[in-house]
Amino acid sequence: MRLRILVTATACAAVGLAVPSTASPAKIDGSVTVSYIVPTRDAEIYLEVVEPTAGGKVVKSPVILTYSPYSVLGRNGDAGHWNPLGYARAYADVIGTGNSGGCYDYGGNREKRTGHDVVEWIARQSWTTGKVGMLGVSYDGTTQYATAVTHPKGLVTIVPEAAISRWYDYAYAGGIRYTDTDEDLGQEGPGAAGDEGADTPLGFDYGFAIPPPADPQNADWKQRVASTIRPCDELAHTGAGYNLTPDYDGFWQDRDYVKDLPSVRIPVLVASNWGDWNVKQKNGWDAYHALTHSVSRKLYMGTRWAGHGPPPGGAYDQAVDAWFAHWLKGVRNGAERMPAVTSQTSDDAGALHYLAGPEPRPSSLQLYLGVSSFDGTWQLQPSKPHAPAIPATYNDTGTNTESAAGQAPFAYGPYLAFASPVLKRDVRLFGRPTLRIWSSVAAQWETITPSLLDFDPLNYKGGGAETVATDFRAAVALTRGWLDSRYRDGLDHEVPMTPGASTRMDIQLFPTDYTVRKGHRLVLLVQSEDLDWAIAKPDPARTDQTVTIDWTKGQSTLTLPVVGSTRGLF
Repeated sequence: MRLRILVTATACAAVGLAVPSTASPAKIDGSVTVSYIVPTRDAEIYLEVVEPTAGGKVVKSPVILTYSPYSVLGRNGDAGHWNPLGYARAYADVIGTGNSGGCYDYGGNREKRTGHDVVEWIARQSWTTGKVGMLGVSYDGTTQYATAVTHPKGLVTIVPEAAISRWYDYAYAGGIRYTDTDEDLGQEGPGAAGDEGADTPLGFDYGFAIPPPADPQNADWKQRVASTIRPCDELAHTGAGYNLTPDYDGFWQDRDYVKDLPSVRIPVLVASNWGDWNVKQKNGWDAYHALTHSVSRKLYMGTRWAGHGPPPGGAYDQAVDAWFAHWLKGVRNGAERMPAVTSQTSDDAGALHYLAGPEPRPSSLQLYLGVSSFDGTWQLQPSKPHAPAIPATYNDTGTNTESAAGQAPFAYGPYLAFASPVLKRDVRLFGRPTLRIWSSVAAQWETITPSLLDFDPLNYKGGGAETVATDFRAAVALTRGWLDSRYRDGLDHEVPMTPGASTRMDIQLFPTDYTVRKGHRLVLLVQSEDLDWAIAKPDPARTDQTVTIDWTKGQSTLTLPVVGSTRGLF
C-alpha cells in the first residue's frame, strides 16, 4: 500500500492524516484527499479517496465507491455533496486504465475480481466503518454489477445507473450488431446526438487502456506501466465485439451479470431511462428482474424522452441520498419501503408524471397482422382475421432506415406498416411487446427489425393515405427489437432457415412505459436491419431479396402489455 496526501479541501483540514475520530456525532468541517495503491489478485489498482474531517481529524465513515475507466474526466467530482453528509467518497481506476496496472478486460473476470478485492480492502481500513456502497453511471454502474456478483465482504448496497448488466446486449441485439445508439429524428431528448459515446470494444481498448499511468512520482509507477503496455486481450475483444454471427459463447457468458444476479442478496436500486438507447433500457429491466434474492430491490426509470443517464428530476437525487443514509448509516427514513417501481410514463408530447407503487401487472392484448377487406391496407386487428388472399412482402435491401420509414410509414417501400384502428381511449403500455411472425425468404437467413410506433393521423398530410409526416413526433417509436433469424431458437448457436419455407420467429421488443393517446393508432413497422441502428448483413449468394409474411402456416401476432383493461380500446 502507498499513501500520499494530495490536497485539502478547506483550511481547517490542512494537516497530515490523523487517526480517525471516534467522536459521535462529528461535525464535519473539511476533507482530505488521499491516494492509495491497492494490491489485488490481478494488478495494483489506483484508489483516490476524499475523506471527511472534523477539527483536522479524519472522521470514520462509510464509503461510496465508483470503480471506473473514466479517470481522464476527473475523480470524485461529487465529493462536496457526500462528505458533508458523512461519507468518504472513493474512486478506483478500472484495471488496465488510468493509474491502475494490469490488463484491461472489457467487463470480464479480471474486472470482477479487482472490483471485489478493492471493496474488501477498503472495508478493512481504519478510516472506514467497514461499510461500502457503490454509485455511478454507465460503465461506472456496470462495474457495480460485476463486483456485486462476486459477493465481497463489506459491500452493503449498489446503485447502478444506466448500467450494462449483460455485455452481449451492449454490442448486439438478437445477433445483430449495433452501429449507432441515438435516435436520428431527435426523439431522445437534449444532447442525444452526442449520446453514442466511444465505439466498443475498440474505443475502450485503445482509448482507456493504452495511455500509461499518469503518476510517475509514485514508486510503483514503472511496475504498473509494464503491466498495462504488454499485449493483453485486445484481439479477443475485437473478434467477439465485431462478429457478424456472434454466438453467445464463453466470452459473453463471463460478461453476463444477469445470470449471476439471483445470487446477490444486498439491496439494489436500479436506475435508468426508458429512452436510453446507448446502454439500452433493457439492461436495467433485466437486472431488476434477475435480483430475485435481494433483500430490497427497486427500479427507478425516467421518461422515454430522456437518453443515457440517471432519471431526471430532484426526486431521484433525494431517493439516492435516502437510500445510502438508510443502508450505509442506519438512518430510519423508510428507504427500504420505497415503492418497488417508480416510472415516468410519456406520450408523444413529452414526459409525463412519475408513477410509483408495485410493478404493474399488465394484461396481454393480442393484435393480429392482417389486411383490411375495405381498402387492402395492412392492419393490426383485435380479432383474428381470415387469411389474406394476397401475401405481404417487402424487400430486404440492406439500406432501410427507421427515420425515413417513420416519416412515411404507408409508402410501402422496403418495409411494411401494420396499423391498428383508432384508439377510443388512452392506453398505457408497460413492459415488453412481443412479435410472433411467420415469414419465408429464398435464403438460409433473414434479419428483422420491428418498431412499434405511436401514430398521430393529425400530423400527417396526404388525406386518407396519411403518407407524409408534418411533425417529427407524428410517428414516435415507443420501442423496437432486432433478430437475425439464425438466432431465433437461442443466441448460443445458429440455426439456418430452409429457403422458401415458412419459419416462425418470436421477437421481444425492448421494454417501455408509454401512454398512447385517444385518437392515435399503433403502427407496427417491419423491415430488415435498419441502418439507423445496425450493421447490414448482406448475403452475396442471395438473388431474390423478397421477404414474405406467410399466412398459411400460422398467424402472425403482436402482443402488447396493457396496464388496465383491454376492453373497448378500438
